[in-house]
Amino acid sequence: MKHEKQIILFIIVLFTTVFIGSLGLLMGGLETAIMGALLVPCTVLSFCFPRWGLLAFLIYLPLGGTITYAVAGVFQAFGQGVRYTGSYSLFHLAKDAFYIPALLGIGMSYRHQIWNKLNTNLLKFKPLLIVIGFFGLTCSLTLFFVNFPQDLTNSQDKIILMGLVGLKVWLGYIPLIFCAYYYLKNQKSLLWLNRLLILLILIACTLCLIQYLLLVYGICPGNSQLPVPSNTSASLRAQCFVGGSLLYNPGKNLIRLPGTFVAPWQWAWFLIASSFITYGVSLSDPSRLWKSISFSSIITVLIATLISGQRAALLLVPIIYLILFISTQKRNKNLLIKLLVIFVLTVILTTQIGLIDERIANFIQRWQYSPPQEFMAKQIQWLTHNRITLLGRGLGRTASAARRLGSIQLVETFPVQVIYEIGVLGYLAFLSVVTTLTILTFKAYRSLKNPALRGLGFCLWLFILFISYNPYYYPLAVDPVAVYYWFVAGMLLKLPVLDKETVSISPENS
Repeated sequence: MKHEKQIILFIIVLFTTVFIGSLGLLMGGLETAIMGALLVPCTVLSFCFPRWGLLAFLIYLPLGGTITYAVAGVFQAFGQGVRYTGSYSLFHLAKDAFYIPALLGIGMSYRHQIWNKLNTNLLKFKPLLIVIGFFGLTCSLTLFFVNFPQDLTNSQDKIILMGLVGLKVWLGYIPLIFCAYYYLKNQKSLLWLNRLLILLILIACTLCLIQYLLLVYGICPGNSQLPVPSNTSASLRAQCFVGGSLLYNPGKNLIRLPGTFVAPWQWAWFLIASSFITYGVSLSDPSRLWKSISFSSIITVLIATLISGQRAALLLVPIIYLILFISTQKRNKNLLIKLLVIFVLTVILTTQIGLIDERIANFIQRWQYSPPQEFMAKQIQWLTHNRITLLGRGLGRTASAARRLGSIQLVETFPVQVIYEIGVLGYLAFLSVVTTLTILTFKAYRSLKNPALRGLGFCLWLFILFISYNPYYYPLAVDPVAVYYWFVAGMLLKLPVLDKETVSISPENS
C-alpha cells in the first residue's frame, strides 16, 4: 500500500510538472517553463522532507539574486532603463517554494510534539505567543480597515493585493522561530547547520571578490559608459558575474557591489549579519579544521566589506568584530596587548594600503555630506507632516515588492516605515514582539553552561539585540535579515535544551 501511494504521488507530480512547464512555455517563454517545472518537485519534496526543504531555503537565500539576474537573466536593457521578462515574479517567489511547504511539513510532522511541548513550555513561550498574536491582530486590522476601503475607492491600484504583500513582509517569516526550534534535534544538528552557514558565507564573499576583480580588470564594463543617471547609481545594466544592481564608476570614485544579492544594501546587511554568525561559530566549533574555516570566513567577510563600498557595513562590521572579541576574551591580562596589536595593525593598514584609505575617506566624506542623524530626523519630520494615524496608511505601502500593484512610498528608516504602514498601534505591537524576543533569548543565553554554546549564544543574542532596535534603514522588512533574525531567535531558544545533553560534541566525535 505504501509503494502504491508513492507511485500515485510520483505520477501526480510528473503530470503537474509537465502541465506547469507547458503553461509556462506558452505564457512566459522557456525560462518560465523551466522554472515552473522545477518548482513543482521542489515544493513537493520540501513538504515531504521539511528539514531538507528548510535547508534548501537557507541555501537559496544568499544565491537567489544571482540565480534570478545572473543565471536566468530576467531583465533586458530597454532605452535608458530595463524591462523584466515574464519569469521575473516567478524567480522572486522561488524561495517560498522551499519555505512554505517546509513550514507546512514541519507543522504536520511535529504537530503532536509541538502540542505536547507547547503545553510543557507554556509559561516560557506564552508571552511570545501573546505578543505575536497581538501583532498579527494589528496587521489584520490595518488590512481590513485601511487597505480594503482604499481598494474600493481606488480602481487603479490593487490595494488588497498590496496589503497581502505587506502582511507577508511583516508576518511571513516569524514562523521560522518555531522551524529552527524543531529543526535542531541535538548538538550535532546544530554543528552541521553552523558549518553550512559558514560555507554559504565563504562562497558568497568569494564570489563577490571575483566580481570585484572582473570590474577592476575591465572584464565587466561597470557604469562608466552608461547614460545618466545609470552611471552614478546602482543599475541592472551594469550587472556583473553575480547578483543584481551594481555601481562601479572609478572615474567618479563610486562603487556599490551587490555581491550575490539583488541590491547593494541587501549585501551590506548580509555582511553585517555574517559578522555575528562567523564569530559565533568560530567560538563554538570543536574541530580545528572548521575553526580554521570559520576564521577564514571572518577574513573574507572583512575583505568583502572593504571592497564592496557599503558604508553601513564598513562602519559596523569591524566594530561588531571588535565588540565580540573584547566581550569573549577570557584572559583579561592579555587583552590590552591584543588590543594594542589590533590598533597598530589597523594604523598600518589604513596608512599604507591605498584602498582602505580611499574607502575610509569616502565614508567620512559621505557622512559629512549626509549625516545619518539628520537623515533620520528628516524622516520623522516627514512622517509627522503626513499625519500619524492609529492603524497607518495601509499594508504594503512602503514595500518594494508591491510597487507593481500601485503607488508606494519609499521610506528608508525602519521605525518610520512601520508607523507609516501599520500606525502607532502596529508599531507598539511590533516593539512588544522584538522586546519579548530579546528578553527570552537573553534568558536562554544566560542559562547555558557549555562554554562553546555560551559563546555562540552570546554572539547570536547580540545580533538579535542589534536588529531589534535598529533605527536606520529596514533590514527586518527584507531579505536576508528578515530570515536570519527569526531563524536565529529559534536557534537561541533551543540552545538551553541542547545544553542539557549528557554528551557534548568534542573534536573526536565531530
